[in-house]
Parts: sequence; C-alpha cells; structure tokens
Amino acid sequence: MVLKSITTFVKNLVAKNEFTKRLSLKLYSQYREYKAKREFYSRIRDVNMEEYVDVSNRPDMNVIILAVDCLRYSNLSFAGYHRETTPFLDSLKVNFRAVSAAPWTYPSVASILTGLYPHNHNAYIHDKVKNFDNLKGFKPIRKSVLTLPEILFLLNYEIYFGTAIDVASYPLKGRLVPKRYLGDTPAEKLLNDLRKWIVKRKKPFFAYVQLGDLHEPLVPPKEFRNYFGKVEKLPNIERWAFGRPEEQKGEKFQEYKENRILLYDNTLRYVDYALEQFYSFLEDSGLLDSTILVITADHGEEFWEHAKLEAENFYDPRGYYGVGHGHNVFNEIIEVPIILDGAVKNRGEYTGNRVSSVDITPTILDMLGVSHNLTFDGQNLFKVKEKKRPLLAEAVGYGYEKKALILGRYKLLYAPEDGVQWVFDLKKDPYEQHPIKDGEVTSIFVEKLNRTLRESEKKN
Repeated sequence: MVLKSITTFVKNLVAKNEFTKRLSLKLYSQYREYKAKREFYSRIRDVNMEEYVDVSNRPDMNVIILAVDCLRYSNLSFAGYHRETTPFLDSLKVNFRAVSAAPWTYPSVASILTGLYPHNHNAYIHDKVKNFDNLKGFKPIRKSVLTLPEILFLLNYEIYFGTAIDVASYPLKGRLVPKRYLGDTPAEKLLNDLRKWIVKRKKPFFAYVQLGDLHEPLVPPKEFRNYFGKVEKLPNIERWAFGRPEEQKGEKFQEYKENRILLYDNTLRYVDYALEQFYSFLEDSGLLDSTILVITADHGEEFWEHAKLEAENFYDPRGYYGVGHGHNVFNEIIEVPIILDGAVKNRGEYTGNRVSSVDITPTILDMLGVSHNLTFDGQNLFKVKEKKRPLLAEAVGYGYEKKALILGRYKLLYAPEDGVQWVFDLKKDPYEQHPIKDGEVTSIFVEKLNRTLRESEKKN
C-alpha cells in the first residue's frame, strides 16, 4: 500500500513538473539505448556472415533511407495532384510508383529492410482478429532473417536509425540501436540530428530515418500550416474525427474532411521543404555522389474514399471506417513512392510498372556490389521487366486479414473471414469503387494469389 502511494506520488510529480518530466524521459531513453545495445551485440555475435555474404568485398558507398510515414502516392504533385505539394521531390532523378508490402508501419518497415513480404519475415499481428492496441499478437522478424542494417554492419558500416514513430523500431528489436523521438517531432529536427551524426563519420554509413509529420497529430510549423489555404480550427483537426459511419454525412463532416485533407497537404509541403534542406546538406558536403539516397513511405493514408464499402463489408474492432491506415488494402493506403537520387546513374520516371517496397533492399545490395546468397521476394528495381509481375500487400493491423494481389491492371482484394473476394479493373476503375464479384472471375485470381504465396514461401 505504501509502495503504491509512493509510485502514485512520483507519477503525479513527473506529470506536473516539466523539468522532471523531461529528465525522466531522458533517463528512460538512455536506459532503452543501453538495453538495445546489449541485445544487438548479443545477436550479432551469433551471425556467421560468411554463410550469406562475400565479406571480402567491402563496399564504400553510403546508404540513406528516408521513410515518410503516411505518405500517399496520389498526393504527390509529380503524380498529377492538383496542389504542388512536392516541388523538391518532383526534381529528383528517379521515381517509382510502388505498392507497400503492408498497410501499416510494423510489418511494412520490416519488409523494407528485409526484402521479404510479411508472411516470410513473420513480423505482423498473428491474431485472427487483429487489433494494433493488443501488443501480445505482435511477432518479431524470424531469427534466421538478416536485415539490411545488420548486413551492412557486418560489412563494417556505421549504422543510424532514427524514428518519430515508435512502432517503426519494434520489429527491429535486438537488431539495431534506435534513436526515438516523440511523434510530433518535426522533420527538420530528425534530419538535423542525422546531419550532426553524419559529419562525424569516418567509415561508410547506413542511415534510416522515419519521419512522422504526416502521421497524426498533424502539427506543421506555423509558416506551413496554412500554406495552400487557411485550415479552420475544428475539433480534432490534427488527429481524426468522423470515423464512424453514422457521423459521415452533413455539412460539418464535409467541412472537417476538406480541412483535414488541406492540413495534410500543407504538412506534406513542409516535409518536402525539410527534405530539400537535407539534400542541400548532402550536396554542400560533397556526399551526394557517394551516397545512395532512397525516399519512400511505409504506407499511405485514407481520407474516407472507401468508408461506405468498408462499413458495409468489413469488420473493424474499433468501429472506425474510412480513416487512417492499417485497416484495409485499398490503393490510397498501399500506394507509395520509391524515389532515388545521389549515386544513382539512371534517370526518369518508372511509374508504368508498379514495383514493391520489398524491392528496396535487393536494389541497394546490387548497387553496392554486394555478392550474397540471400533470397528475397523483391527484385532490383531497375531490372523489373514483367508488367504483370504479381505484387502483394498483406498483414493488416485491424480486423480480419486482408490481402491484395495486383497483376497489371487487375487487383484482387481477398478477405475470406469478411466474405470478400473482389477484383478491380484498375484501368476502368482506378479509384476501386466498383468491385467485380463474379465468382468464376474472382476464383481465378484467388488461385493465383494462393499459388504466389506458395511459391514465395517455398523460395524463402
């Protein structure tokens, strides 16, 4: 009883005193870093690198991956969006239209850094009814799977991992030492800290940074908050409202929806600005030509595009439909960019054929000239030839499992526990509003999905 009273007193003291709160967070952060280092070195000692990689060939190019959480492909100005949200990203050497391997951060980051789909790397929620709020269902990356930062560490690289989204570091527990930030930390802070780390490096380095600006809460700097137009001060405008079907009607809903999208676009314009400042640093410091720079996203974001279809056909334990990410595999949630610059010889748009986020790791290893016998679900982005190459998105964070299989112009959305087996013709129906439900047609695609999964599992 006395111990409980003391604990309550300390918690109240920390909550009320800003200095005590910051000190407590700093001490806790240092403890987590110490623990992460112990776990990392304990694992890395047991890895026999020569089984997987030719260690005699040590690459010397740097690698930077910048992942913008919740970045929708369709809201990029080079994708034809009606606002000029990304003038800097538009100017970079190479851009791809990609499908994220998963519709939320935990399995998606694991796919980016392993080159494997979630069913092969294992880092996803294994419960039948998935709910991100229940951490017990989370599973780690398989022990036998090596991540890109581990491979490069064993090739004598220095490693940096910074994230404003805590869950981005979860699947990599014991595999690196993350630097975590509060969720509303602006992109400039994360990128400036990365700059400070880079200037002290004496060896080739790998850096991964997850920017959280487009993830709720949306709190861009004041000079960007009203960039494309004034955002009204509506309740919960920085987060989410109108998530339940019965709320999604009327003038108040329309006003909120328009302002929420406007705030997202204004914030995206800020992120583009912050990325441009970091790019200028790489140029000015002479690092750009010796650095493979990748800018991507772990997933997109939904703004009520499929709220009605979702509410009528899918189960979500929260009762929310049409907002955010993690709950489904419609294109606004899984279509992301993969943009490359720096030590990249190719130029141009490669948006005709969709690619996958699982292509990032094998592409980087090929560009570095790393000789290995690792197996990936992904391919070198610049060597993808097949227009109808099957692409997967899976491992949702809420409700029953949903999988998407994209084959050229056709897309299967398969959620058997919800009774959904739909095909979309993305050429005729790019916004996925008119599902084909004919069983004779959809069963062909379900068989193709099952065959793709079997072949992928066998290969890995």
